[in-house]
Amino acid sequence: MMKNLGLKLVSLVAATLLAFALQDASNASVVSLFVPIEIRNPPADKVLVKRMKQGVQITIKGPSFLIGEVAASPPPLRIKLPDDVEGRYTAPLLASDISLPPSVSVLTLDPPEVELTFESIEERDVRVEVPQLGLLAKDLVLVDIELDPKVVTVRGPQSELKQLRSLATEPVDLRDIKESESLTLRLRKPGSLTSTSVESVRAHVTVEQRPVERQFAARPVELRVGGDKKWVKCNPESVTVVLSGDPGKLAEIEPEEVLPFVAVDGQPPRAGSFYEVQVAAPQGVKVSKVSPVSVTVWYEGPSKAGPAAKGKKR
Repeated sequence: MMKNLGLKLVSLVAATLLAFALQDASNASVVSLFVPIEIRNPPADKVLVKRMKQGVQITIKGPSFLIGEVAASPPPLRIKLPDDVEGRYTAPLLASDISLPPSVSVLTLDPPEVELTFESIEERDVRVEVPQLGLLAKDLVLVDIELDPKVVTVRGPQSELKQLRSLATEPVDLRDIKESESLTLRLRKPGSLTSTSVESVRAHVTVEQRPVERQFAARPVELRVGGDKKWVKCNPESVTVVLSGDPGKLAEIEPEEVLPFVAVDGQPPRAGSFYEVQVAAPQGVKVSKVSPVSVTVWYEGPSKAGPAAKGKKR
């Protein structure tokens, strides 16, 4: 028993001496390291747009085994802001805002303060626009790019939203479009601190085959007059009509189906007047050109007052 008691006393003395040794200045370490700056209570209605420093250089002292642990994973310096912070604010950097073991102390801290700039957060709705690259194939024509949604909500600091009138998506390369299709396009944010109500939009790109044209020359102009039209004349008496549309439909059209006409309301003047030429064409094609676009129409028959005046003579 006495022998075991002696061993226990020796062990206790050795442990005590080891503890003192670890606390002795000769086993302490001094290290300089960089720690990041964090904000404990960022304001909900404002955003940090600028800070002069991202972190602070500190020098710490303590037991070597603890200093090694701290250096391997530096803790942040966490600033607490006042509730009414806005605009520029100079925050003091305090050693007490760094979470360190009790036996580790901060010797130096550089810089002693940091300047922060806050801006109020704005929110607005803006339209979405799609930039285009390249050209479609020659046989295609772009009809429309329909977006869903067409308007998105953006939220961010005043400096990033001040000049914002629209929000662009990533571009659509028309060289890759071979037929109508739907695409998912990511939005381009106006700044790193701005968020959007959606990250992307759907764009339905509609294209059609480019129509071909067919010319119908010397088509006689029909005079559509309310009364007797035998005394009504026009110059020129025929026009050239150009139709555009599907090649198959154009090929099936007979010249007689292309009917240029002039609608005359009442009796035209003897001196003549210009009337626009209209065209009645088969369905499914478009009148792309009429040459000339108008003709002169006049009345060259007897005066309507003539017979009545002769009847009154004695």
